[in-house]
Amino acid sequence: MTQLKWGHYTDLHPDTLAQIMTATPIAILPWGALEWHGSHLPLGMDGIAAQYVAEQVVQRTGGVLLPMTWWPMTTLPHRFSLAVKTATFVAMVNDMLDSLAGAGFHTVILVSGHYAQGHEIELMKIALAMYEKSGLQVLTLPPAAVVNEDYLDHAGRWETAQTLALRPDLVRLDQLGDAPLHPREWAVLGEDPRLATAHDGQQVLDGAVDGIVAWVAQMQQPGGMAALHAWYHGRIAGYAGYADSFFKTSWEQALTDWWRQRTGVEGE
Repeated sequence: MTQLKWGHYTDLHPDTLAQIMTATPIAILPWGALEWHGSHLPLGMDGIAAQYVAEQVVQRTGGVLLPMTWWPMTTLPHRFSLAVKTATFVAMVNDMLDSLAGAGFHTVILVSGHYAQGHEIELMKIALAMYEKSGLQVLTLPPAAVVNEDYLDHAGRWETAQTLALRPDLVRLDQLGDAPLHPREWAVLGEDPRLATAHDGQQVLDGAVDGIVAWVAQMQQPGGMAALHAWYHGRIAGYAGYADSFFKTSWEQALTDWWRQRTGVEGE
């Protein structure tokens, strides 16, 4: 059995990269965020999870692992949350995908640890348009979504569990105390992070890797891209209520208004 070949883009020479791409023209691009996750989780939690999943996926699918990108749009309002504007984000993703297609990659797996509503919608719209434009197959999704939609929390039980599995040294559950956790103070959206265990976190991560690998295999089969695009359209439709309620001028404005409704404040 031929062993799958993969490598880190930054470490490869042109001839080795060409050899890997001849066998497996897949690029894996992890996308993180620098975002407030309360006092109990690190600001880079999204990227930590995305990097792990991307590394596990490329070892099973073969292909090339690109460096982490940290610049998302629509992070939670907080002075330590960093973001780029929607137009900048869309341009960056489009330019990167165009470059990867021009280099000869046929499939791109964009592993987004960040999954704010507008952020995910724009990624899926880009993926759909890219396939129509150049035939580039783009799988973009928050990893936990392929396991269970209920695991898409923020600083709650499931993000805390994943961080416990990967970087327990960065989890500070002692900061939480015993009182209820209001999102305004703790950024917790979802189940109580004090319920988190490393075992549960590893199960979510392993399930995400399995799910992404399964999608990559399905994309290569007849009807596979149609199934993926139907999944995208379903997820976009699932955000219609959010868009109808909050989007007026921009995704940034929508997030601010949504956060104000959830917490009673705009942010710090």
